[in-house]
Amino acid sequence: MKFLCFFFVLLSVSCIKTAEQVNREKRVESMSEQMKDSQGLVADLISQMKDMQGQLEKMNGRIEEIEYRNKKVDPEAISKMNENMNVMKTQQESQNTQLLQIQNELKEQRSFIEKVTANLSSASTSNKSQKKSAKNELAHALDLIKKDAYADAKSELESLIDHPELSLGDHNKVFFGLGKVEYYTKNHEKSLVYFSKIYSKYPKSSLAASSLLFIGRNLEKMGKKEEAKEAFAKVTEDYAGSKEAKEAKKEI
Repeated sequence: MKFLCFFFVLLSVSCIKTAEQVNREKRVESMSEQMKDSQGLVADLISQMKDMQGQLEKMNGRIEEIEYRNKKVDPEAISKMNENMNVMKTQQESQNTQLLQIQNELKEQRSFIEKVTANLSSASTSNKSQKKSAKNELAHALDLIKKDAYADAKSELESLIDHPELSLGDHNKVFFGLGKVEYYTKNHEKSLVYFSKIYSKYPKSSLAASSLLFIGRNLEKMGKKEEAKEAFAKVTEDYAGSKEAKEAKKEI
């Protein structure tokens, strides 16, 4: 028996990050770089403060020594050293103020980064949730076919082709649904491709008999009467006793 050559069409779907997620990640990287710069500045200030503290301690020691040797030291020199100490104390207070300001800014930056990270994590969880709902989307799309909402059903089914969360059986349901959409919208060549994909690859699947039956119907609509009869006859032979076989007998 001669059979029509079946066509195979594979569509692939790739996932990309949204522009919003990319912008968020760039912002996080920028904020992290700012934090590193701020932390370096803090480290420098602390180092300077330690040096100044050491100088103050040395000067305190010298003043004590000068006071101890009060009679031999020039009063003007002591006055000048006291002035220098006051200047250094003023500088240290200024640096303490700057350090406190930087620490507050770092706290604000950490808080912001934590919020952004939480949003990214939430977005990732949302994406995973959408993947888990693929079965529900498939069921909804198949229900739309029953309601003759073919355009909406087609859009949803095409988005599920090669979906990583769907099983092999579910992928066959996607192709079967697309085949029915094309059949009922009179795109018989496209319909033939989808049903052929199921029957040729998985002749023992639960949808194989129905797919072969629709292959025959598409061939008949395309004016290929003899090939259609052969397809109907194949249904009755390979799937004898099934409801599809009973329907095929009526159409031979």
